[in-house]
Amino acid sequence: MSESADLSQRLAYLSLGPADLELLAELRPVLAKHADNFVAAFYRHLLSFEPTRRLLRDPAVKERVLVMQRGYLMSLAGPTLDEAFVAERRQIGEVHERVGLEPGWFLGAYALYTSLLTPLICEVYSGDPERGSRTLVALQKLLLLDAQLAMESYIASHEQKLQYLTAEMGREGQRLGRAYEKQRAELRRTTQRAQAAEELASIATLVAGLAHEIGTPMGVIQGHAKMLESAISDDNARWRLRTIQEQIGRISKIIQTLLNMARPGRSRRMPIVLEPLLDTTLMFLSEKLAQRKIGLKRRYEPVPSVSGDRERLQQLFLNLFLNAADAMPDGGELCVCVEMSEDNEVAVRITDTGTGVPEADLPRLFEPFFTTKEMGEGNGLGLMVAKGIITDHGGHIEVNSREGEGTEFRLLFPGPGLASGDGI
Repeated sequence: MSESADLSQRLAYLSLGPADLELLAELRPVLAKHADNFVAAFYRHLLSFEPTRRLLRDPAVKERVLVMQRGYLMSLAGPTLDEAFVAERRQIGEVHERVGLEPGWFLGAYALYTSLLTPLICEVYSGDPERGSRTLVALQKLLLLDAQLAMESYIASHEQKLQYLTAEMGREGQRLGRAYEKQRAELRRTTQRAQAAEELASIATLVAGLAHEIGTPMGVIQGHAKMLESAISDDNARWRLRTIQEQIGRISKIIQTLLNMARPGRSRRMPIVLEPLLDTTLMFLSEKLAQRKIGLKRRYEPVPSVSGDRERLQQLFLNLFLNAADAMPDGGELCVCVEMSEDNEVAVRITDTGTGVPEADLPRLFEPFFTTKEMGEGNGLGLMVAKGIITDHGGHIEVNSREGEGTEFRLLFPGPGLASGDGI
């Protein structure tokens, strides 16, 4: 419905017509004469309520209110009822809502105007009671229209705020829901890690026991094999006997490695120069790299030594070099770089041109027993052990990989002045 049609309907409902407006227009000289007294009475009335008393503490606000009330009083003398009139009355309701005045207050203000103007109209029309009565009815109709428009505007503005608050609460609820789900997912991951840690602890105990039980008979077999060596003259038999001893030695090394993982001793920390340690570790794999036709590229920039355990760091590098070699079964290039990071950390970058890691598997690379290798080719513990070693040295490990484009592991050790404590 258009504004003009809406106003026409309101006027028809209130029976407020041109005759009423003519009667009110005759009041203009009377209202102008008594305007100051009416505004002063209205101001005293405002001061009797705490909300409006707080509002009028500001002199500028007080002056503005008094001017507006004088203007409103004079507007009652036969106003032009058009869209501008409706907009002005609605603005009154918006102002009331904005400054926090409840409907009960401004309805009381209209009642006050009625109580002030009624005696005056009766006095002016004391000689013509019938005309005075019609003027009072016209005034009541206009004040009801004003109250109606102001009330609707107040309600609309209030509802708009409520809708905004409801929408804000909905958005906050969604945010809290997402945060809750994220915390639940994190709790599930933490629980899974705790369960994995418990399983590893149980496996470590089992491994230690099995290694001890296997180690003893292996020692006996090794001893008897050595004793048999002098009693055998056939070259073929001696070769087989040496093969047995070599394999027993290999089993013994595997058992010792398992024991070291299950019952790690206290690390001995000392300053470690990384370049020679990396070269020594790479030398262990030189034959394997050559067999797979893997080229080796080194780039060592001057860096300070790091505080750490030589054997554990060698195990860390060896695990990553073996992973890189396994990722390049058909050849490729292994690049080892040492440099200072932008955060003044000592960085070791180990890059291969191998098969890479699927993006979906990257978050799980350091989980225990997770492996991207074929069944029987990996146990999923190498990267977990590597992460544990670098973490114990006060550093961290980063990985960047794309399937079919190779993988880069970046090891970051505390730089000068950032080294962690003595215990690893």
